Amino acid sequence: MAVAGLVRLRKHQFGRQDAFGTKVAATRAYPFKGVPTTDLQWTDPDVDVGAIVPTVAPQRGIGSFAASLTDPQLAYNNIPLLMEGVFGGNVNPTGGAVETWVHTPSAVFPLDDPSNFTYEFFDDTASDDAFQFGDGILDSVQITGPEGLGALTTSMTWRFGSAASNTSTDSPPSPAVPTAGLEVDQNPTLVYLKDMGLYIASTAAGLSGGQVMNALHTFDMTITQENDDKRFANAAQTFDVSDRSRTGLAVELALTLAKTSDTVGTGSESDAWFSDQAVDRYIRLDFTSLVMASGATPYSWQIDQAMRYYTRTEADSAGNAVIVLTAHAFYDGGTFDGFFKSTVKNTLHAADLGSAAS
Repeated sequence: MAVAGLVRLRKHQFGRQDAFGTKVAATRAYPFKGVPTTDLQWTDPDVDVGAIVPTVAPQRGIGSFAASLTDPQLAYNNIPLLMEGVFGGNVNPTGGAVETWVHTPSAVFPLDDPSNFTYEFFDDTASDDAFQFGDGILDSVQITGPEGLGALTTSMTWRFGSAASNTSTDSPPSPAVPTAGLEVDQNPTLVYLKDMGLYIASTAAGLSGGQVMNALHTFDMTITQENDDKRFANAAQTFDVSDRSRTGLAVELALTLAKTSDTVGTGSESDAWFSDQAVDRYIRLDFTSLVMASGATPYSWQIDQAMRYYTRTEADSAGNAVIVLTAHAFYDGGTFDGFFKSTVKNTLHAADLGSAAS
């Protein structure tokens, strides 16, 4: 008889919630790597008891529930989970056979409501030991375009407002977990760096003509949000988070670039960095797959950002010197009307991500 609890039999399943505090059955399985952290914060009291070892029973804290997950090959149909998890908005796509997901997160009032997710984690011992986490959001997500033009990779830090497990008498899951019948996409369409064009311009209107050729080696895009978890004494007899308020959003883009006339020298991107005053730049990452989502429409992802350079560092790529320019997004209330815009064309339907009252 095999020993139960195989690493290769772990599964990660998510479902978008209709309301904060109301967990839902998962709607999709994702090919992620990693495990959640369930810290109940048991703490011994600092008291004198006539003994040099703990004697009085500890108290349970509010708990800290998180998950550090990775995706070694980002697929177009997984992008909405990331955009919803970090930006919120409870966005639903338009289309049909080809779905278009548009995220234009707000930087000013009225702010977007968070999109909350229920997360299920389990292995082959699921009937006795499956976990369910509620009110999940992404504290941060890092998307990397690797050297060699391969598939993009993703690192995620999830935060949850509640935890339950069918191994617990006092905190059983509701609805029951795991949700049956969900399988990962066996033939996903991946987002490759080889399919991306880099565009940089002085205005948003100039982006379409601003392609930077023969320069980009890699990139790292990191999106972080800050939130305050609120717990109110409502006679609910639970430590679960009662509500949450977003207090900050930040986007950082690090571009590793060859030394060309576009990247070094007067009038270049390095010149825009080494300036007496900050210079506004508009940067587009434009991915178009060779795979058709339906008919003659390919899978695609376009990201537009209003940015300013903050640092330049020197690096190398094999035998060549390269530079790393790091930019931060800023809110442009003018013609760009925002700080970040994401448009994905894929085949993921709203029901696959989860309802959110769609």
